[in-house]
Amino acid sequence: MVNLFVPPSYMAVYAKCVDATMPAFEPEEWIEEGKVYPVKHFTEPLNQGEGFAVTIMDEDGIEIHPSPSHWSFASTRFELYTLHLN
Repeated sequence: MVNLFVPPSYMAVYAKCVDATMPAFEPEEWIEEGKVYPVKHFTEPLNQGEGFAVTIMDEDGIEIHPSPSHWSFASTRFELYTLHLN
């Protein structure tokens, strides 16, 4: 089991896509290189050195899922930014 981290209300997390190469499977929805996405939640590292899974949203706040079996993206595809709100 992997822990899920949801940013608290005083924090906003964003992910800038730096790698939009297509995966081996044919995704239903995909990301654009250079675009910044709000992060809904993310996991703890899956294995040491492998990064973690990031669930992102579109401009309307709807989650982007590559496929029914892939609900998140690898953190290696993004630069993550955290804003602390007052």
